[in-house]
Amino acid sequence: MEEENYWQRLAARRLSRRRLLTGAAGVGAGLAAVSLAGCGGGGEEGGTGTPGASPPPGTAGATGTPAPNSTPIVLEPAKTRGGIMRWFSFQAMTLDTMDPHQSQLGPLFSMHSAVFSKVLQYDDPYNAVIGIDLAESMPETPDGVTYIVKIAPDVYMHDTERIRKQFPNTAGRQLTVEDIKYSIERQLNKQSPKSALYYRSYQWETVDKMEVVDPLTLRIIAKKPTATMLHYLADQNAFIIPKELVDVETDDMNSIDKMIGSGPWILNKFVALQVAAAVRNPNWFARDRLADQGLPDRPILDGYEIPWTPQDDTAIEAALTTKQVDLAGFIDQTNVDRVAGGLGLPISVEPQSGFPNSRVLVADSERAVTPFKDFRLRQAINIAADRNRLGQLMWQQWFMLGSPVGQASRAWALPLDQLTKKPGFRFKREEREADLAEARRLWEAAGGPNIGPVQTYYAGIPDWTKNAWPHFEKMMMDNLGLELKGRIDPTGYTEMAQAALQKTSIFNFSYDNGYLDLDDSLYPYFHSTGIKNSFNLNDPKLDGMLDAQRAEFDRERRRQLGYDIQNYLLDNVLARLDWVGQVWRGGVWPYLRNYLPEPWYGFNYRWANYWLDSNDPTFQGRPA
Repeated sequence: MEEENYWQRLAARRLSRRRLLTGAAGVGAGLAAVSLAGCGGGGEEGGTGTPGASPPPGTAGATGTPAPNSTPIVLEPAKTRGGIMRWFSFQAMTLDTMDPHQSQLGPLFSMHSAVFSKVLQYDDPYNAVIGIDLAESMPETPDGVTYIVKIAPDVYMHDTERIRKQFPNTAGRQLTVEDIKYSIERQLNKQSPKSALYYRSYQWETVDKMEVVDPLTLRIIAKKPTATMLHYLADQNAFIIPKELVDVETDDMNSIDKMIGSGPWILNKFVALQVAAAVRNPNWFARDRLADQGLPDRPILDGYEIPWTPQDDTAIEAALTTKQVDLAGFIDQTNVDRVAGGLGLPISVEPQSGFPNSRVLVADSERAVTPFKDFRLRQAINIAADRNRLGQLMWQQWFMLGSPVGQASRAWALPLDQLTKKPGFRFKREEREADLAEARRLWEAAGGPNIGPVQTYYAGIPDWTKNAWPHFEKMMMDNLGLELKGRIDPTGYTEMAQAALQKTSIFNFSYDNGYLDLDDSLYPYFHSTGIKNSFNLNDPKLDGMLDAQRAEFDRERRRQLGYDIQNYLLDNVLARLDWVGQVWRGGVWPYLRNYLPEPWYGFNYRWANYWLDSNDPTFQGRPA
């Protein structure tokens, strides 16, 4: 099968801990020591021209030909505008594929979100507020199934000397709704050799047909009323790509050279496990969209550089103190207060939507027999895990309870006053003792003591999950007598993903992406047809509830449906056991203006509003 071959190829490239630490060590020695290679075969992009004005409307029409009169952009920042922003992150992680429609890696979402545009975008991801991107206005919805999308007329693909040489039919050409139509249809193509890797196809399967009204107008018709359609057009991975960059034979776009879009940033450097960097796109179609709010000619920054996060708080502290990075978090959360306090920096507090969890095979599959078919066994495990202890181990006191929709999603997460009444989510001493007694009763009543050692995968990335595993393993043995035989996935997730795809994983301990909408958090996991349903779960009542929330246009009623689904999952299903979520905290230098908290990866487009204020007193001494 193609998907098996894919995962086998990926497993063959898996990264050892030594290689990961080597990549991080280069950053820990200081940013100046990082050796940067550019896109396009190892050289840094550049040229002798000057940044050009936006191509005149009409010079690159629906034919996809380059705009003949435009000037290619030179990818060496002038450093005369908003400066080059720097901070540590994992955005240079490449463990699966660069393809924007096939990648499952949160860090890569950030690079993609800088380069590629979407029809809509999340202006406030915490509260699920959607705004426009390519669209000139929110889509018209004359009925419950039709969405009329009108996009801006002055959207052009990135245009540099390197892109002109390698992809002359893409450089500077106009983006039209044909690109939108293709980007959706591509993920629905069941004949594609990469069909199994379109993890967001469950969204676009709601589409009945698409009609190109004119080069700038697309009519999308859903199969039935679909309240989530606007979310699908704004989601973290709803990227619009140039069709001509996809290999016709392999249906693949897995190349750093092909990261060419119409977004606010042009990818300049990408070295796996070292650095991701981009420069501003001066021809960005939305550059003056916020001019009336005092933010003209965006992006304001000249560019950004994101070195790999050192796994060493001493290196992070040195970089933040000397202003080599403009903000930073720490592995040990207590260092945030100490370092930021000593420097007089404000601390940004950012609930994260990514979360550690365990997936349980709840019914036998064709390839695996599970001992956890009895709901009482899963219930016992869910209660026996000490979430308070796990949170303290990973992030000290800065964590949230895990729930079917992450608590960072303020619009959709189950309210704490409901969640904290459930066994396993209560922390008072007498409540915890009662919960443990109930967990043991359930375990014994369902035959748990007869279950032998259970082979279990646990994630090698990030370090929080890997380091917490021995403690989780001990919790299960001490509290229930359940013996979990842990096997680390050294790639982070490749082997676990293959096992999930084949429904051979009986139990795991991993870290999952963060999501923005109720549907993404629930439907693909728990619907019987869901693409992420690795549990072999088939619950007709749950299917009906999941279908109902998709059809509910009233936000408050849909939120209540979401609460009902989450309560049902916790009280009757427990196929995915959600443990805790991180609250990221970091010190931010005051000269970094307009900084916004982010719940997960994939929001680099919002950096178009940032700049480094050289007039701020704290800017003094910052290296160029």
